[in-house]
Amino acid sequence: MTVFNGARKDMREARLPQLEVVSARISAIVHATEDVDRILQALSRVFPKESFPSKAETRRFHGHFGNEIRMVNLIVRGGPARSFLEHLWKSLPSFDRASVLDALDKHLDSSGGLHLRFDKQEVFRGILRMKDQDPIKIHLSFQSRIKSDLELSEGIKQLLESLENSLGDSTNHSEIAS
Repeated sequence: MTVFNGARKDMREARLPQLEVVSARISAIVHATEDVDRILQALSRVFPKESFPSKAETRRFHGHFGNEIRMVNLIVRGGPARSFLEHLWKSLPSFDRASVLDALDKHLDSSGGLHLRFDKQEVFRGILRMKDQDPIKIHLSFQSRIKSDLELSEGIKQLLESLENSLGDSTNHSEIAS
């Protein structure tokens, strides 16, 4: 019998809400001085090939001073979205994972989507780090039988904690192997 926070682990797992990661949307603003292909290459190095989308949607805008701004979106759907989340979670430094878990409600929208922002410059170096300024944004959507926002929030927290527990004590990745 495995004890987890005073309760049997198998009983706790049986109570876990049935949450399914249905999609992950990766988006980045690409300024006129940046190269879209370079950003896509950097992203493809930090995420596994089997869960990285083969096509990107790019939209063009013009900034206040007429400069070109592009928005790049990549979407992962279905089974690969779960693999994407698992890889993302294990690739984060432990302090970023703890920060997300401690302030989870700040990362959730009204529909239960999980929003994470990563340092674009660190992604070029093969590192995932949380950062709000000039970020690469990731929005994870979940499908659930849960009706209340509180239960959904708790379900997402339990899902992330189960990913955390699966890492064990030896894993503290902040750099992704190329």
